[in-house]
Amino acid sequence: MKTLKYIWNHPLASRERFRALRRYFGWQLSSRLIKCPIVLPFVENTVLVTETSMTGATGNYYCGLHEFADMAFLLHFLRKDDLFIDVGANVGSYTVLASGVVGARSLAFEPVPNTFERLQRNIRTNKIDGLAEAKRLAIGSSQGEIHFSTDNDTVNKVVSTDYVGSSEKVPVRSLDALLEGLAPLMWKVDVEGFEIEVLKGSRSALRQESLQAILLECQSPEVNSLVTDAGFRKAAYEPFSRDLTVIDDEKAGRSANQLWVRDHNLVAQRCKTSRKFCVNNIQL
Repeated sequence: MKTLKYIWNHPLASRERFRALRRYFGWQLSSRLIKCPIVLPFVENTVLVTETSMTGATGNYYCGLHEFADMAFLLHFLRKDDLFIDVGANVGSYTVLASGVVGARSLAFEPVPNTFERLQRNIRTNKIDGLAEAKRLAIGSSQGEIHFSTDNDTVNKVVSTDYVGSSEKVPVRSLDALLEGLAPLMWKVDVEGFEIEVLKGSRSALRQESLQAILLECQSPEVNSLVTDAGFRKAAYEPFSRDLTVIDDEKAGRSANQLWVRDHNLVAQRCKTSRKFCVNNIQL
């Protein structure tokens, strides 16, 4: 029922509810009959190799763009040959959009072995190996190792050494070390509550003038302070009108993700002048 409500109210799916629901029920049937990964259409000529537990990937299939405003912003903002950094890439939905649809270069980080294999599989399947590079690393405040859960599928996260479930040690590096000499235009950081450690290890990288937009899943006073001090402001994006609005904390809402931009005019102009994209038969 929760998924059906999500589809019914989704900004894209609500414009073609019958087709979206048909995709949902079709997936429910086919995923039970076919006990193996299934290649599903994504945006334009891209696909996602999908399994039953992949909530985000199946959400993309039902609705076009699972995280509508954030994914549409990426499509409208990035250009061919820009550099996109995907921290907590999961199975690679954002990386596929950036490199497979837009033609940007992507550097994707995913620490969990099984999820990393799925990320690599989506890169190979979309034939974007020349544009997208995947690294099995956790991103944090310093170099070392941390424990990651491995039994929570697409929501694995950093855990303590006394975690009772299945976990594995994974290498951790900082973005300051990894991005030295690079000039990314946009980051997406989705690391299940570990965002503050990512930002603490990114103080120099955050201040690069090339970096104009960041999507962060986590909001907290400490996170907000680090990003604001680096010259970013919170913003909201409306994909259909392509309007980018700077917002204050009181108007930020309770969305899981938060968009931050450096030069509002530059970012807004890029979004306004981007080409149109076809998402589930809808021009966006």
